[in-house]
Amino acid sequence: MFGRIKLHPFIKANPPHAGCVPATQELLQRYEGRLPAALLELWRKHGLGLYGHRQICLIDPDAWQATLDRWIVASPQDTVVRVPFAITPFGTLLFYRKLTATDEDVATLNPVTRSTSILSWDAVDFFNSVLSDADSVDEFIHPDMLETAQREAGPLAAGEVYYVDPMLLSMQMLKIVKTDALALHQKLRAEVDRESAPPASPPNSVSAAMPAEYRETFGNTERDSDSPSGLFLSTYIDWRRLLALDGNGGYQLLFWENDEKTGEAAGVRHYSGPYQVMETEGGDRLVQLDVELNEDSLGSDANDERLYVMRSGGESWLLQEGSIEDIATSIGADGTMGRSEHYFRPVRLSGPFPADEPDGTTAPPFEDLPAALQALVHREPLRATIIEVSAESDPEESTVMVRVNLGSNHGLRMNMPLMSPKGSPRELYGWVWEMDAERCGVGIEVACDSAGAIVDGPQIGDVLVTRAD
Repeated sequence: MFGRIKLHPFIKANPPHAGCVPATQELLQRYEGRLPAALLELWRKHGLGLYGHRQICLIDPDAWQATLDRWIVASPQDTVVRVPFAITPFGTLLFYRKLTATDEDVATLNPVTRSTSILSWDAVDFFNSVLSDADSVDEFIHPDMLETAQREAGPLAAGEVYYVDPMLLSMQMLKIVKTDALALHQKLRAEVDRESAPPASPPNSVSAAMPAEYRETFGNTERDSDSPSGLFLSTYIDWRRLLALDGNGGYQLLFWENDEKTGEAAGVRHYSGPYQVMETEGGDRLVQLDVELNEDSLGSDANDERLYVMRSGGESWLLQEGSIEDIATSIGADGTMGRSEHYFRPVRLSGPFPADEPDGTTAPPFEDLPAALQALVHREPLRATIIEVSAESDPEESTVMVRVNLGSNHGLRMNMPLMSPKGSPRELYGWVWEMDAERCGVGIEVACDSAGAIVDGPQIGDVLVTRAD
C-alpha cells in the first residue's frame, strides 16, 4: 500500500516504543550499501530502540562492531561483511552478513552459550516473517522466560538486557537481573580470553604476590628472633594470608587470592588490632589475635585468632590452634605438616615466595613441636584390626565401610589414614569416617570387576596401621 515502508509487517507485529530515536543522516550514509535499504528505511522512519512487547532492540552498529569482531575471529582472507543491528531481550546479538554480491543472511551470537546460528537467508524475510510470526520468534525468544523476566526485573530500557545467572540455573534456581547489554558482552568475551590464557608466572617474592596497596603497611615489620614477631605467610594453592606481628602488641592480617591467569591480587580482606602472647598450662606459647569480623568477612577468617608458636631452626612458626589435630594426623602418617593453610611460616617481603606445597612441608623434629601437638602425634603407628565388614556393597561406590577394634580412646581421629603394614600382601588404604570411643568406622578404597564384584576387598582380621613404616 502507498506510503508503507517495506518492513511494515514487522512494525505491525512489533510497534516501536516511544523512546525510539530516528537515525542521523550521518549514520544512514555510513551504512548505505552495507546494510539492506529496507533496514535503513526503518531506521529513518522509526529509529533505533525497543520494538514490540518482546523488547527487540535495534542498535547502533558503531557501538557494537568492535565487540562482534572480538567474538567472530575471522581469518585475514575472510571478506564477509558482518554488521550488528539488533539485540534480543536476553542478550543474543543479531548481525547481518553480506556473503556475496547477491547472497546474504541474518545470524545470531549468544554470548552465554558462545554459539552462533543462522535465522534467515534474507534480511527482509527475517523482519517480515521470522520476527513477525509468533511461532517463529518464540523459538529464540522464549515467551515463558520473557514473561518471568519482565515480572521479576521489570521492562527494559534501550541498551539493557535480561541476564539469567547460569550457575544458579544449573542448581534449579532462577535469578534474572537487568544489565547493560554491551558491558555484558564484553564481560563474557573477556571470560573466553581468560580461559584460553596461559597460567600466570609464579611470583618471585612475597612483595610481588601481595596487593600493592598494602606493601608499605607490612614493609615496616621487622622479625625478632627472640619473640614471635615479624611477618608470617600461609599459602594454599592460590589463597594467601600474611600476618604481621609488631613489637608493640599490634597485628595486621591480610587475606587475598592470586588470580591463576593474571597473578593479580583479588578477594582482599584486611584486619588489624592488638595481640597478646600467653603461656598455656602445658608450657606452650599461644598468640591471641583480637579479630573483629565484618560484613565482608568469611567465617573461616576467625581460624587465625589463636596460634601456637613453634620454634625450629632458630625461627618461629605459627600453627592454627583449631588445626593441630589435622597437623598431628599428617605428621603421624607421612612426616609432613599437612595442608599448608593450617600454619604460617616466617618470611620477609623481599624474600622468595615459598614453593607451592599444598600437602605440607616436612615437619620439624618431634622435640621442636609444641607440647599440645606432641601429645597428639603417635611416634609409633597405631595398629588396628578389622572386626566387622559391611555387608552392603554398591557397584557405584568405591569404598567399603569396616569397623576396627580401636576408637578415639586409643588415639584414632576423624580422617586419619589407615593402611596395610609395609610388606603385607594386602594393599588396603582408607580413612576414619565414623568416630566411636572404642570401634571407629573406616572407609576402605576398593576396586570392582566388570560384574561389579569387589576385588581383594577388606576382610575380618586384616590389620591396618596409621603409618606404613
